Amino acid sequence: MEFLPAVDSLNLTSVMNRNHRSLVKEPIRVLLVARHQMVQDGFKLLIESSDEIVVSAVTSVDNGFEQSDFEPVPEVAVVSLTSDGPVELISRLHEKLPDLRIVVIVSSDDLELQAQALERGAVGIVNEDQNPRLLIEAVKQTYAGETWLNQVVLNKVIQRNRSNAGQNGDQSSKFDSESGTETLTKRELEVLDLIGKGLKNKQIAKQLLISEPTVRCHLSSIYGKLGVNDRLNLVIKAYQIGLLDI
Repeated sequence: MEFLPAVDSLNLTSVMNRNHRSLVKEPIRVLLVARHQMVQDGFKLLIESSDEIVVSAVTSVDNGFEQSDFEPVPEVAVVSLTSDGPVELISRLHEKLPDLRIVVIVSSDDLELQAQALERGAVGIVNEDQNPRLLIEAVKQTYAGETWLNQVVLNKVIQRNRSNAGQNGDQSSKFDSESGTETLTKRELEVLDLIGKGLKNKQIAKQLLISEPTVRCHLSSIYGKLGVNDRLNLVIKAYQIGLLDI
């Protein structure tokens, strides 16, 4: 009788572990920005309570944000801002890391600071008095290309932009009927309308009875036609030119 050679159980376990690791998704790399050590430590513990996220770098809001400080390069930044915090650091972060998705933690009462943060490129707003777990969801959603904000702040940004445009005599944001809605197909307008209502891609697909890849295809086309590159600026631009109502 012929016997099969014995299998080295240690080697087999090693191979299985390597295969398992190759299937595990890499965690989202987060840059944490806060002024005080205690705040930094607290948010780090909260963020890393999720297996899907890791804090790859921690720095102060007063730091110069040299790109060499961030290795590996973070994918999402969580920035804790106070009323006297330098909101312009969001612009500086984008100068150093253009692809960075920025989530800001701020007081719910400070709508002005929230609006300024969005204008400078933040794609997520989490209020200090909200459930801490929402911060983790905000990181995941913004990493996936979504925005995380409320309609009140968005409306404030839009109204500020309209007011500034009116004061400066800037007509570029006003709707031109000859080059506005006609550039979008009927289906693209339907997708845009649902985005304006805050629906995610999966919800849009379900409501329009189409697939998520089709929604993404329409969204990409809309971005190109309106000259924007993310959902936040898409909604703002659509409001400005009259494709969406506040």
